[in-house]
Amino acid sequence: MAQNVTLYNLLISCPGDVTEEVKLIKSAVEEFNELYSETLGITIKTRHWSKSSYAQSGGKPQSLLNEQFVNKCDAAVAIFWTKFGSPTDEFDSGTEEEIEIMLQSGKQVFMYFSDKPLPPSQVNEEGYKKIQAFREKYKDRGIYFTYSSDEEFKKLFFAHLSMYFLSEEKVKEVKSERASKLKLMGIEDNGKLSEEAVVSSFVLNTQTTMHQFLETIRSLYQEIAGMNVGKRTAVNNTFLTGFISAVDIDDEERKFLKEVADQLEVELPDDFFDLGNLGKDPISVGLYGGLKLKGSSEEVSKYRKIKKLHETISKALEWAPVEKAFSNKRCLRLAIQNCGKAIDEDVEISFEIPQNALLTLEEFPPFENDEMGYLLNDCDMSVLFGINSTAEYIEYSESERNIPTTYTPRPVGLPGYVPNYSDDFIEELNDVFSYSIYSNGENYIVKLKVDYIKHNTTVAFPSVLFIKDELTEIPYKITSKNNPDVVEGVLQVKSLNI
Repeated sequence: MAQNVTLYNLLISCPGDVTEEVKLIKSAVEEFNELYSETLGITIKTRHWSKSSYAQSGGKPQSLLNEQFVNKCDAAVAIFWTKFGSPTDEFDSGTEEEIEIMLQSGKQVFMYFSDKPLPPSQVNEEGYKKIQAFREKYKDRGIYFTYSSDEEFKKLFFAHLSMYFLSEEKVKEVKSERASKLKLMGIEDNGKLSEEAVVSSFVLNTQTTMHQFLETIRSLYQEIAGMNVGKRTAVNNTFLTGFISAVDIDDEERKFLKEVADQLEVELPDDFFDLGNLGKDPISVGLYGGLKLKGSSEEVSKYRKIKKLHETISKALEWAPVEKAFSNKRCLRLAIQNCGKAIDEDVEISFEIPQNALLTLEEFPPFENDEMGYLLNDCDMSVLFGINSTAEYIEYSESERNIPTTYTPRPVGLPGYVPNYSDDFIEELNDVFSYSIYSNGENYIVKLKVDYIKHNTTVAFPSVLFIKDELTEIPYKITSKNNPDVVEGVLQVKSLNI
C-alpha cells in the first residue's frame, strides 16, 4: 500500500573548503530516513548548490540560487572552517545570506564551527577574522557548536537532527500534516460537489425512460406501416414447396399490437401485418439457431420489425411500474471527502435524520411478484439507485476492499413456474441501500462504513437516500482507523423548487 510521508528540505550551506562534512551530513540524513521515514512518516531531503541548482540567466548567482531552492527549504545546516565565502550584493558571503534568509523566515538553522587541525600553509587569516566576527554576532541569535574531528561532527549533527525532528512538537506537527481530514458533502443534481446537501426530485439512474420507450414504439409503428410487401400469392409446386411453411403474425399478437396502437392513437393501415410470401424452412437452421426465414429482404425486415415492436412494448410494460413507483420521490445524494494528506481506513459515518423525513426500506414502494422478478433479473438495482462516479468523486464500490463473494444462482423451476421473489428482493435492497438505521427518539441514526479512502479523494455514498419530508440540517460524526479524533459537523440542507 502506498505510504504517505511529510518531506522536509534541508539546506546544506557552507563555503568551498568544507567538503567532508557535506558527505557526513548526507550520510546522517540517510540514516535518519532509514530509521524514521516509515514509522513516523518523516523524510528529509538534502539540498546543496552542487546538485540542486541548474544553469540560469537573468539575475545575480546568489539570487538565482535563492529562487531555485534556498527559499523552499525548511531548515539549514551551516558549517564554517577556514573560509567565509565570496561576498554577495548584500552580505559578506553567500553562506551568510542563506543563513539570514532562513532566520528571517523563522526556520531552524543548525550552526557549526570546525576546530579541526589545519596546516599553517592553509590558514586564511582574512577568512578566519570574518568567521570569528560572524560567530560573535550569531551567539545572540542562536546556539552553535564546535567540533574537532569528522567523527565528532557526525555524532553532533545526527543527535541535533534527531532532537529537532523527533521533538514532541515536531512529531505532533507531522502527525497533523499526515492525518486525514474527513467531512460530509452534498452532491447537486448536476453531479457537482457542494458544501450543502440538496433535496431534489429522484430520477432513476438509467437511460431507460418511458418517454424513450414510447418514442421508439411510435417510430417502429411508422416504419412498419410504410413497408408494403404485398399480400401472399400462390407458390409454384416444386419438390421443396412442401417443406416451406408460411409465416404470419398470429391473431393474439395482432390483437395486442392493435390495442397498443389504439391507446397511442396510431392508425394502422390495412396491410400492416401483411408479410408477402415470407416462409420458414424447417430443415435449414438460422445463424442463431431456430428456423431460417425464406423471402425477400423487405419481407424478412418487416417481420423482424414487428417482432421488435412486440418485444419493445413488452419491455416498456415491465418498466412502467418501476418508473411510476418513483415518479414523485425526492432524494439526497451524499459523499464523504478526505481533503487531508493521508489515507484512511475503516471509516464510519454516523448522521441524524428526523424519522418523519427519511423513507426507510420498510416504506419502499410495493411491487408485485413479477415486478420484483423483473427488477432482480433484468435490472441492476445498484445502478438504478446508485451514484455514478465523476471527475470530482468515485463510486462507493471503488472504496471497498476486494472481498470474494460467492454467487448463488436463483432457482429455476419447471416451465410456467414463477418463484416467489420477495426474499431475494429484500436481500438485494439491503445490499444496495447498505446503511444501518437505528431509532433514537424522534430521529434515525444512519450509519455507513467506507473501507478505504485515499487523500484528496471523495467517495460517493452507495445509493441515494429517499426523503419524504423537509429537513434543514444533518448533524454527523466520523470515526476512522488512522485518526484518533472524532470528526463532528453539521451539513446544511436545502430543497430545490420541485
